[in-house]
Amino acid sequence: MEAAEDARLVVTVESAPTLMGCPACGVLARSHGRRTVELIDSPCFGRRVRIRWLKRTWSCPEPACPVGTFTEQDEQVARPRALLTVRACRWAIEQLRREHASVHGLARQLGTSWATVWRSVRPLLQAAADDESRFAGVSTLGVDEHV
Repeated sequence: MEAAEDARLVVTVESAPTLMGCPACGVLARSHGRRTVELIDSPCFGRRVRIRWLKRTWSCPEPACPVGTFTEQDEQVARPRALLTVRACRWAIEQLRREHASVHGLARQLGTSWATVWRSVRPLLQAAADDESRFAGVSTLGVDEHV
């Protein structure tokens, strides 16, 4: 962990060494180095946080395989090609729901743009809205009236 010049925290992470099979053909892949990906994470200690993920890249030794090389992915950390971590998305949605925050305010707290936050949380909000099971067990829906 390090503190960047703009007072944000930068946490460098990498996965534990493991064997990896090619996602297309299943042949045991060879290490092909690493690729650094920087993700926006939820704030901590009142500071912006960035995750510097040293992703492993792999090479498939099978000549007939259409994949060639591929990069590790962990959906518990971030969705493919995401700019925000899963944790940052959950934090942002919680802020929208519980704290009545605006997307613009969340973008400011995270140190990114409105569009980046909205692109990251919108599919999750849509999936939650489309989930019919959220009404399971509800027999009456009441609406409060305020004068």
